[in-house]
Amino acid sequence: MQAESAFTDVNGLRLHYLTWRDEDTSRGPIVLNHATGFLARLWQPIAERLAEAGFEVYAYDARGHGDSDKPEATERNYHWQKLAEDLRAFLAYRGLAGLPFVGHSSGAEAGLFVEGHHPGTFSRIAVFEPIVMPGGFHPDEKRRSEMSAGARKRRMVFESPEALIEQYRQRPTFKLWRDDLLRLYAEEGAFRLEDGTIELKCPGAIEGEIFANSGSLDIWSVLPDITVPALVMRSESTEGFLNMVCEGVTGRMPNARLVTIPDAGHLAPMERPDAVADELLAFLDGA
Repeated sequence: MQAESAFTDVNGLRLHYLTWRDEDTSRGPIVLNHATGFLARLWQPIAERLAEAGFEVYAYDARGHGDSDKPEATERNYHWQKLAEDLRAFLAYRGLAGLPFVGHSSGAEAGLFVEGHHPGTFSRIAVFEPIVMPGGFHPDEKRRSEMSAGARKRRMVFESPEALIEQYRQRPTFKLWRDDLLRLYAEEGAFRLEDGTIELKCPGAIEGEIFANSGSLDIWSVLPDITVPALVMRSESTEGFLNMVCEGVTGRMPNARLVTIPDAGHLAPMERPDAVADELLAFLDGA
């Protein structure tokens, strides 16, 4: 299924977005929001399943990611409040309200923040391992600093998509990715340079700044205000902190349930997209 590519101006930025639709769009629009460091295109297999089920599927590249504008890597530009504001602005641009939402990691956090502060924005909300700080919990500053520093030092340029795939396949973060999605990341998540090499579309400095600001929003206190049906997804091998977060988030939303994706990690939408899509479709069907 070919996604339609377009741009829109929101909050002083030019955001790139994709739309997947089949002949039948009777179930209306749905919005997907990606995780830090990635891009809308990686929703492809899940978006196709949703479109085949009758949804008109929207996903945009967050600021600093993909083909969207990339403001300077400062706290002001990449505070997580900005991610939530961009989501609201994109919905307003498309005239979208009262629709289902799906988010992954930081993308999930933005959706929870928006619905918590503006109830009724979404009709249903599905989140995979959202980055939410429990009340009274203080993030591990050492861990956050290490993630930020690692992103800033990340290699950005590769000889070819094949070279990126070969190197990334050896990394624990990408070891479980489905082959077609790692290929999609190598081809769509990087710019082709004049000398034939490729450069990742999300600069390490920007990813590092987002990591440095993780957990900067108070979402925990508004979770009880999210009364729409909610699905919280986690992976079988998720780390202890995220497991605690998923259980806590589920418990604080009145109409939420928790499911576990087997044989997957934090990047399950790229590791086991069919399993994630199965859970989403069951949830959207009211199961």
